Amino acid sequence: MAFTGSATIIPISDRIVRITGLSLAAGASGTIGLFTASGTPGVKTPQSFQPAVYEYNTTSVGLQSSIQVTTQPAAIGVATAVPITVVKSGTTNVDFLATLTNTSVVDSPALEILVKFHD
Repeated sequence: MAFTGSATIIPISDRIVRITGLSLAAGASGTIGLFTASGTPGVKTPQSFQPAVYEYNTTSVGLQSSIQVTTQPAAIGVATAVPITVVKSGTTNVDFLATLTNTSVVDSPALEILVKFHD
């Protein structure tokens, strides 16, 4: 089962996207892909969010290292947080995917998901 609810996607800057309106049932997983993603991720980031592989001290920094995905309950203090794991896969803007999984036996509250790119 994927995300439940309706995603509200808010570009905070060209490096941060805030996603609200979603939750995960117990044991369920949902996916987030980039705007150019192939396939059908549950949510796609807006076109203005353009992470890229970059060089740092002669080392190539890939998307899995440079994109951070965090979650927290959307209404802090109102709902109990449940553990959500994030696994990132893919190496290009076409195949990068963040898979969020509710590892609890209870449904998650509404989530606030932040997708950040740093370089």
